[in-house]
Amino acid sequence: MKRTLYQILGVEKDATGEALSAGYRARLAAAQAATSDASAVTLVREAYQVLSNPQSRAAYDASLAAPVPSGVVRRARAAPLDDESGGGGIKWAIGAAVVLIAVGLWWWISRPAPKPPMQAVSRVVITEVAAPAAEPSAPPAQMAIAAAAPQPAAPAAAARSAEEVFADVSPSVVRVNALDASGRAVAFGSGVVVDRGAVITNCHVVSRAASVQVKLGADVRSGSVDVADEELDLCRVGVAGLDAPAIQVGSVGALRTGQRVYAIGAPQGLDLTISEGIVSSLREVQGGTVIQTTAPVSRGSSGGGLFDASGRLVGIVTFQHRYGQNLNFALPADWIGEMRTRRASSTTASEPVARAGTPASAPRAAADSPVVLIVGTWACFGSVSGRSGTYVYGPDGRVTLASNDGLRGAGHYAVAGRAVRYSMPGGSFQYAIEHLDAARMVLNIGVAGQRLACERR
Repeated sequence: MKRTLYQILGVEKDATGEALSAGYRARLAAAQAATSDASAVTLVREAYQVLSNPQSRAAYDASLAAPVPSGVVRRARAAPLDDESGGGGIKWAIGAAVVLIAVGLWWWISRPAPKPPMQAVSRVVITEVAAPAAEPSAPPAQMAIAAAAPQPAAPAAAARSAEEVFADVSPSVVRVNALDASGRAVAFGSGVVVDRGAVITNCHVVSRAASVQVKLGADVRSGSVDVADEELDLCRVGVAGLDAPAIQVGSVGALRTGQRVYAIGAPQGLDLTISEGIVSSLREVQGGTVIQTTAPVSRGSSGGGLFDASGRLVGIVTFQHRYGQNLNFALPADWIGEMRTRRASSTTASEPVARAGTPASAPRAAADSPVVLIVGTWACFGSVSGRSGTYVYGPDGRVTLASNDGLRGAGHYAVAGRAVRYSMPGGSFQYAIEHLDAARMVLNIGVAGQRLACERR
């Protein structure tokens, strides 16, 4: 009797999505370890693809429930091949027909599914919703991630189809929900499992949330941010009991312009959506290389994975250029191994407003005061906007800006507690100070999680 797709994965017919995923991983590992039957891997992947999709699973269950004419089965089983009765030829023909039908059904189940045509995704400007939340207590200043450190580039791994890459990595891609204090979802994004119970996402998805939820199929679990590197815009969320395999982390150093890549995440809240594109450019920025890609992304894609044709994680999808066509960007996966908690300084909001250039008769600011520390030249990079430039803060309260794309500006600034207020020809605004010391400064722009990460020059 031919095995059903459920039997191929070793699960019951009423198995949950989590059980399907666990069965798929177990049977896939067993099939890949066996060398005698190369078609077994394809059969396991096809079974999981049909059963992991609710629509195709319903259609398959309906086909299992369809009754086979009992008379045909009984006659086929009862008629011996050497029947010498007058109706022996008819019985033999019926038996042969049943065999042909069974062979045809086996071929239909195990045949490679045709690639679905790529659908155009409308360009959507990413605007993450910030969830108002109380300032979290600062965790230890240094929390390095060792388990998720990028692995050396594998030598010339064979490229696989989008279907194969999705089947391999989708069990490790999750949806991330940011909740406010009342438990209401105020933002959502994507995430990638890099270690047991550890999910990497963008900080601008979760940094202002009162609590975090991680959704993997039908399994929804609470999580907590245990590493927040807001300079890199990468946060690690710990999720107890999360049953998902860790993804293989690659390196941006193995990428080449024109290489095919796949973005997998939850754009617009649609879980496990895959889009295909190429590496359109590799942009050098402070501290690494940002990936520019044509793989379509939308709001909610932030924190999702960008994978190469071998299924390795090469980037974390982060932002889409506000005015460009197919100008989408991902942070290099190499940064995952460099993460450490970098949050706001201990400056309190109750500190009085102090303006640079205070007259000598006024009390002198302490050497570690933001008023003193901010003075100087800073090279800054916008982790969400992708723009970089040089800011010069003078002791007289003047500030000048020279961006790398040719923008120039000058005005005045004042430090007010944990904020920097600006008065420029185009208007007044302020940035929140998230971190400021002698070597590094992080300013929160306050729009869609945008930040300026600066180093002193």
